[in-house]
Amino acid sequence: MGKGTKSFLIGVMSLAIIAAVGMAAFIILSGQRTINTGNARVTTNYVTVAASMPGALERFTLYEGKRVEEDQVVGWIQHGETFRSPINGVVVSTNVVEGQHIMPMQPLATIADVNNLHIQANLYESDIQDIILGQPVAVTLDGIRGQTFAGYVSNISRITEVELHGGAIVVQTGTFRRITRTLPVEITITDDIDLSLFLGTNARASFPVLN
Repeated sequence: MGKGTKSFLIGVMSLAIIAAVGMAAFIILSGQRTINTGNARVTTNYVTVAASMPGALERFTLYEGKRVEEDQVVGWIQHGETFRSPINGVVVSTNVVEGQHIMPMQPLATIADVNNLHIQANLYESDIQDIILGQPVAVTLDGIRGQTFAGYVSNISRITEVELHGGAIVVQTGTFRRITRTLPVEITITDDIDLSLFLGTNARASFPVLN
């Protein structure tokens, strides 16, 4: 092997070593641990419009998808009660039609609060210790491909989904039976997006661990 060839090989090997060291340093510096979940969705608070007295529903203007303002008249009972929207929101369901006879406390419609739209991510109990208020979150929506939205943790519930809604993941190994529970974490999106168009849409959330 000639002297020139040997020098060339040494140079190539040196460049390879430098590249490997650089790549390792990059991974170390950028390899922040994250907590990821696909158990998330767009949600908000919901309120029900209900009757307080019986009668024939003479007028009812609500339908699914309609936007309403707080205190807006949305219907009335013949010779009786007038119904108003309790919040600014979007109608997500209706249960009655004009002319129908309704009873006291009967739900007429459900309205989603557009002032409290957020992502609810359900995290395992073992991950909650690494989540803090204000922590940045990257969110993707199943209804929008190829876009990631910025947000932050705005609330951490200490009541598990089992207590809130029932249900749990049960893992049995031999005689040991373990119930895996999740805790709801609220994420506020800071990017400009109308989440009311995606109510109920599944989402994915990635939480960089800060400590």
